[in-house]
Amino acid sequence: LPTSHQPKVLKFSKLKVIPTTAYHNVNEVRTNDDTLITVKLMLFFELIDIEKMLDATPDPIGDFINAASSDVIAFMSAISYEAFLNETYQLNDLGTFKQLAARAEHIGYKMEKVVFRGFQAGEKLQAMHDNAIQERTRLRLLEETQAQEQRATDLRLSAEAQRAAKEAELKIEQARLAAEISLSQQKAKLAEQALVDQAEQDRARQKLEAELHASREQGNATIEIETRKLEVEQARNVEQLRMMKEMKSLNVDITKVLVSQHQTPDNLIRLETLGGATKENLTHADAGKKGLLGALQLNL
Repeated sequence: LPTSHQPKVLKFSKLKVIPTTAYHNVNEVRTNDDTLITVKLMLFFELIDIEKMLDATPDPIGDFINAASSDVIAFMSAISYEAFLNETYQLNDLGTFKQLAARAEHIGYKMEKVVFRGFQAGEKLQAMHDNAIQERTRLRLLEETQAQEQRATDLRLSAEAQRAAKEAELKIEQARLAAEISLSQQKAKLAEQALVDQAEQDRARQKLEAELHASREQGNATIEIETRKLEVEQARNVEQLRMMKEMKSLNVDITKVLVSQHQTPDNLIRLETLGGATKENLTHADAGKKGLLGALQLNL
């Protein structure tokens, strides 16, 4: 198929009103940095008004070619070659071809869309461009390879870091568990020692209480025995005193009675009366007996 319009080639006996296409190459378009480029386009259009077309133009395809060339020349003259490489997508936008759309509407056509099919520069420039494309491709592949290697290294380092972090966490957890076990053992030992000490204190307290109880019981028993002795002694004294009182009431010589109860006296008491005064001769050892006898006589 031809990629450019050939004059007087398209001949027909019936006019087509269905949507159709046309190829067009805008040759040697100059950029603002004096680079010559051939821009390849594909036009999609449809005949809408036949009478308007017949009245407005004898060659609608020629009008499309001229309008499209004007739009491409205006677009390329405003940018550099490097900018053109980055903005080729605008040649697929019908808004870039304002003269083409306006001319198609003026002659009874509707321009559906314009497709950018590529471009071609001079042989040297094209060779340089191809080499640049190859170099960019090589650098991009190298960059992607290095980036992939870097990502693999990052993943390996990240995995190692995560593994190290997990190992550190495991060691910390093990140390914490060991500390808790040691603390529990110490607490158990302290509790056991506290129980032992408490048991020792309880035994000591019980022993002390038992000793105090025994001492108290012994003291109470001693007091009770002494009390009973005193009561018995007091009862005996009371009984003797009563008997003596009865004997006295019966005019019984109490002295003879007491002497008869002791045939062999332990001590000798002699009472002498000199000149109305009473002289007492007794040994120091007999002083207690004399006092007792005097108290008995006074009671009598």
